[in-house]
Amino acid sequence: MEDLPSYEEATTTPDWIDLVAPYVPVIDLYRCCLVDRRFNRKFAPRLWQDPLVIIRRLGLHPNDDLVWYRRFINKYVKHVRLETRSYVLSLDFRGFALRASGLYSSEASERAISESFKYLPQIFPNLICLLVDGHPELDPGSLIATRLSSQSLQLLDLARCRQELTPKLFDSGFFRDLVFIDISFIPGSVRTAIRSSLNPRSLPELRVLRVAGREVDNSTARLLFQTFRCRLWSLDLSYNKLEDEIIDDLVEHCFPPSTFHTDAHLEQEGKVILPKNIGSRNYGPFEWIEESDTSSHFQHPERYLADSPMYSQRADYTDLQEWQVVRPNGLSPLKRDDANTVKESLLHEAISATSHARTISGGLTHLYLNGGKFTVSGIERLLRTSRGRLEHFECDSCVCNQPNTKQGNDFKRLRVLGLPGSAYLFRPVISSAIRSLRVHHSIVTQVPSVSMEGLPLASALRLAEGPLLNNIRRIYPQSLVPDTNPRITSLALTNIPARSTGPIIEQLIRFLDLVSAQQKAINRARALSSGRGPSVLPGLRHIRLELAPDFSEDTSGTAPDSDVDFDRLLDPSDENFGNEASSFFDSSTGITSRPKSKPQASSSASNATNMIESYGRWTSGRLKSYPYSDVDSEYVTHHVDAKSSWTGNVYSVAVWIGPGVLGPHAAVNEYMWNVQDPDLRSDVGPATPNHVAAGVPPMSYIFYAAWDAMMFPRNVQTAVKSAGSAPLRDVAAAIKEYRLRTRGTAAHWDGKLELVRTNGSERYHKSECWR
Repeated sequence: MEDLPSYEEATTTPDWIDLVAPYVPVIDLYRCCLVDRRFNRKFAPRLWQDPLVIIRRLGLHPNDDLVWYRRFINKYVKHVRLETRSYVLSLDFRGFALRASGLYSSEASERAISESFKYLPQIFPNLICLLVDGHPELDPGSLIATRLSSQSLQLLDLARCRQELTPKLFDSGFFRDLVFIDISFIPGSVRTAIRSSLNPRSLPELRVLRVAGREVDNSTARLLFQTFRCRLWSLDLSYNKLEDEIIDDLVEHCFPPSTFHTDAHLEQEGKVILPKNIGSRNYGPFEWIEESDTSSHFQHPERYLADSPMYSQRADYTDLQEWQVVRPNGLSPLKRDDANTVKESLLHEAISATSHARTISGGLTHLYLNGGKFTVSGIERLLRTSRGRLEHFECDSCVCNQPNTKQGNDFKRLRVLGLPGSAYLFRPVISSAIRSLRVHHSIVTQVPSVSMEGLPLASALRLAEGPLLNNIRRIYPQSLVPDTNPRITSLALTNIPARSTGPIIEQLIRFLDLVSAQQKAINRARALSSGRGPSVLPGLRHIRLELAPDFSEDTSGTAPDSDVDFDRLLDPSDENFGNEASSFFDSSTGITSRPKSKPQASSSASNATNMIESYGRWTSGRLKSYPYSDVDSEYVTHHVDAKSSWTGNVYSVAVWIGPGVLGPHAAVNEYMWNVQDPDLRSDVGPATPNHVAAGVPPMSYIFYAAWDAMMFPRNVQTAVKSAGSAPLRDVAAAIKEYRLRTRGTAAHWDGKLELVRTNGSERYHKSECWR
């Protein structure tokens, strides 16, 4: 426990021992048990509650784990009274007996633990937490083989277990009270388990579910959403075969219908406007953000103040009614859903006889979508339609939508990842409850991750930090800054390249400077509101920078393309089997079985390509191609059919196409040129704050396909050559140098900064960390 007891706890706790017991060091617990019976009754449960963790804190060396455990289970526990064994509430094997020692191999370690596994419920009748992540040989099914205890587990962590779980495993009463389950990276069908026992009928108390790396597909995810609905408040679906198709089902079933969006903070944040009941399948319900004079630039003097409490006219109404919805004020600590925090909460509940860990769920607040096949439009639709309910969100990468236009084959193979234009979605006007984020670094740096078959890593990086960055800054001028949402207290940026030609380093250092400026502004606001003034938000206090594995430019290899669908590629029944297979195998190696004839391009495609490539020659005059040839207005009527409509109704809207003549905004000029391409006059949506900042009129509709196409280079080979060969700098070294340079100065940010060197072969496992 980090915080001292409150005044109320200090004055109302019946026994002073209960007040100080949580702060007694582990090494002194045994001595306290020997004082008298009263002390033993208070301190013995704390000494025995988590024996594998306690014995490590008392100094047991990892090499001696297995010897100690075999003696503890086979000899010592047999002579311990049942009352004492009942104090054991948790067995945490995650960091225990993981290495071979002495005469025992790692196989002997697993065998010794496995032999005792099925007797654990009988030996420790009050066991409520069991964590075995890191011991893949343990068989969870043996837990219910000889069960004689009436107590049910409340936390179960079986991640990375190699044993396939039986579908009816959770039918046992031993699992009925589970609040937390982690069954990530385990073989076996999740769909069968959901239908058999992984459901509210067998697990009525389940609130946190982790099913990462289980090859969950779209149909299985839909079944999961329909089964649990709003019962879960934390769900991890990372590293599964999920796509944008599940977004609408996720929102429909797992988020309550009430919204946290409000008009009460128009001056500070702006407000969301729904024009009418229209939208598109790709975008969702159409909406704009109405800005005040200060909301778009995050300059309102009260932006750091927490929301005022809600008052009622009647003194007897102290709680909110069912129809009343109030967003979190941003001051309460973020609800944690990791195994360690849930375990500590459950143990504290058991020892202190409280029930704080049992949280009634009101739908998802914590969502993990790392490593999926989502696109930017899908993630943006999720953030808009989840009604501001998310408090913690993770999506380490998503695919930028490629325009459907007539360009070269090299363009078709270019894969771009990131969220370069999505920063506005994390403003409190849309993400009203967000407190913690883990997203792609492009949300801050505006530099996407680029890969293409045959393109070296260094060249891909220079392409991303050169031509693509210039395009993104032109069409998406706004990136995430600390004052975008002062309610965010923790930010993790993923997939940061280990080396940079300069822009990534500059953007990260700029962000750290802005965090320091936010810290100073919050301190000033706190000083002005001291006493009876309003509460002040804490601001951003934790930044985590996750760096990709380092590489040498001499041996950098090629940029990996993780989106290759090998099952489809090698499926002879697929209609594109011949073309895709030959292009994949032939182009990369240069070995072909026969010469391939080049397909003859149609005249319309050729004309479209020529029109696109001649953009640089447009220097004056009004565009003469359609739609500018048919209308004198800056708007054109666009009809949306029922198939593309969000509600299934046919409707039409006036889409802004610009005046058709060159103006002061480079992005608008290129957008007008792209609108001439019939393939790019699609995907209509409302203008976002990024579009408005680039020159689009507020409260208008635009063709998203024509706008998003500007991010991609018109010719990849030319763009790669123009990227140059600037030297690469070490990102981690530059950040460390900056922190050392600002230490002890007024520009130093005193929050927690982590630099983590991730290992590409292990998810969530760090090999190097610097704070």
